[in-house]
Amino acid sequence: MQTETSTQNTSVERPIPLRVRTDLVCRRVGYQGVGSWVVKDPAGLKYHRLHEEQYHVLQLLNGRRSLDEVQQGLQQEFPACGLTLKSLQQLVTDLHRRGLVLSDRPGQGELLLTQQRKARRKRFWSGVKNVLFLRLPGWDPERTLQRLYPVVRWCFHPWAVSLAVLLVLSSWMLLAVQFSHFQSQLPAFQQFFGWPNVIYLWLTLALCKVLHEFGHGLCCTHFGGECHEMGLMLLVFSPTLYCDVTDSWLLPNKWQRIWIGAAGMWVEIILSALAVFTWWWTTPGLLHHLALNVFFVTSITTVVFNANPLMRFDGYYIMADLLEIPNLRQKADRLLRDTFSWYCLGIEQPLDPFAPQRGRGWFILFAAASAVYRWVVLAGICLFLYVWLKPYDLQSIGITLAVFSLAGVVISLVMTVWRIITAPRNEPMSYRRLSVSLTLLAGLMVAALVIPLPLHVEAAFLVQPEGVRHLHTVLPGRLVEVRVRPGEQVETGQELAVLENTELDDEFLDLRKKITVQQRTITRYRNQNDLPSMHLAVQLMDSLLEQLADVEHRRRQLVLKAPCSGTVVAPPRRPEPKQDHTEQRLSNWFGTPLDPENSGCFLEEQTHLLSLAPNERLEAVLLVDQADRDDLTPGREVELKLEHLPDRTYAGTIQEVSLRPLEFAPEALSSKAGGELPTVTDQAGRERLTSVAWQATVQLNQDTDLLLPGLRGTGRFLISRRTAGGWLWRLIRQTFHFRL
Repeated sequence: MQTETSTQNTSVERPIPLRVRTDLVCRRVGYQGVGSWVVKDPAGLKYHRLHEEQYHVLQLLNGRRSLDEVQQGLQQEFPACGLTLKSLQQLVTDLHRRGLVLSDRPGQGELLLTQQRKARRKRFWSGVKNVLFLRLPGWDPERTLQRLYPVVRWCFHPWAVSLAVLLVLSSWMLLAVQFSHFQSQLPAFQQFFGWPNVIYLWLTLALCKVLHEFGHGLCCTHFGGECHEMGLMLLVFSPTLYCDVTDSWLLPNKWQRIWIGAAGMWVEIILSALAVFTWWWTTPGLLHHLALNVFFVTSITTVVFNANPLMRFDGYYIMADLLEIPNLRQKADRLLRDTFSWYCLGIEQPLDPFAPQRGRGWFILFAAASAVYRWVVLAGICLFLYVWLKPYDLQSIGITLAVFSLAGVVISLVMTVWRIITAPRNEPMSYRRLSVSLTLLAGLMVAALVIPLPLHVEAAFLVQPEGVRHLHTVLPGRLVEVRVRPGEQVETGQELAVLENTELDDEFLDLRKKITVQQRTITRYRNQNDLPSMHLAVQLMDSLLEQLADVEHRRRQLVLKAPCSGTVVAPPRRPEPKQDHTEQRLSNWFGTPLDPENSGCFLEEQTHLLSLAPNERLEAVLLVDQADRDDLTPGREVELKLEHLPDRTYAGTIQEVSLRPLEFAPEALSSKAGGELPTVTDQAGRERLTSVAWQATVQLNQDTDLLLPGLRGTGRFLISRRTAGGWLWRLIRQTFHFRL
């Protein structure tokens, strides 16, 4: 025991063979009234933030002082600091690992080489785990920024900033006033991200991010900072730039640091405002869609990635400077690991004297929210890639990326727990706490596999007369006469409209002529007593008569008659066709065929002419997604809410589910008309569904005095009860369709 004490005393009294580097650049920066030091390594272009006590220890290291002398010097300067010799030794080791001190002892080169290899492996595996956010080595852009700054210096003038603010506010007001029109003009998902628009999307993303990063660099130059690294970054495989403005840590004014952190987003907001006005003032075309690309890229990436403090991008650094909490993420993650280690494993981590003592719960909540948000964003990106690549039969790429990303998350969690368990410690692990944690985890898994949970699904619906009969044209033809008007009562068999088909009329006249000629031929063969020829002529005559009967039947179909008695209801209105589609269509009418101005227009086959309502009762027609079709059966209860009556809920019962999916959606339910169903307008002006939907008829069980045909809303129904595991497996099967 005496030998061990003597050895320990000798080690703390022996001089520490480390001395502080003389080329370090140090600046004192205040946070929440407490000073700290930012140390810049000009050789490695690395920046380190040290507390006052840590910085004082760094200055005490001159190669001659012992650990005991360093502790005494620290206590003289900071009497309240309670660093033990062991903690002090760990601090000195950490300073050496960061490269802030030098050693004159031989063998340091091999140690530095080992550290470099370890850092290189760490960067490699970090890139593998973050394959969707891959950061490549860059170059020194300082000379470029110094040349560009005089050209853009005027952008930092107050009047220029004020004009930019007015521009942004004006674009937001335009969006707010014209939001419904803006939303109706947005193309559907596959149309917007389809080929070749995705090339423009990538180029737009790259250009916007280049301007974004130059905004950071030029703003840092404006406030006197330096930027020594700019490189290529693959953000979801889209080429962008990154700009390292860590030199802003040396600025004592936090508002200058905040401006530098927000400069890139400010550039994108200005680009977004310009894109809104460009999109609004241009007609559909390349420039029109490029402006939409710019708006999408600058808005979505700014909100989801850059401005969000839960991800380690611009928003995180801005929040850290606003709260004056340096290394916010590292401190929060450390507290979360320590909390998990103690409460779940019973392992008490070494006390960090520089850890925050107030608001520890908020730090833990921030770390947990950041982790969950990163997983959600990662899952969203993988799902987006899967859905986008599926039409090209390349969904396996999205699945592979999802597997790699999930493996990275799982491996990271396992390695964190492994490091906690295998770390050297004085106290053993609490097996009681570990048993409780494993029991709770097993209980949650059992509950997920055993306890059934209900799932309600929502679907858009449209109110229409009960038992309504839709009349479509059987054959194409010119509308000669409409003999009814909307609202009129008709009887079964009553003629409603008359069409004219010139090709059918010509065929009818031609057959009549052929029959007349054939009758004369048969008479001639009979008079000549040429029985074989007469027999062949009679067979040809029978064929002509059959053709004539078929033509007469089709001509009768040009006269549309009422299949039942009821009230005439006008069909959905066809929108006015675009100018570039007018010449491509055979029928350039719009509105409804019942409109007087459409008299004489050409109606194509299966054109919706009108509808007949047998009675005054109403029903709802649900459009159910393909994923919920098998869970929907007649007799199931449905809750209906209408847009114009959001405070009332109507009850209904499903009566019938269609046997065939719908190809086109009612115009009122299209997203372009304010509905919920995403559609694409075809050349005929019809709204084609972008996903498979099935129609279900719902009988209303309540008074419908306040309802009118054509009203829309949302229906909610319970499809089934399954365990959480069952719902998860159902979601996986619906999302990922693996084919051998």
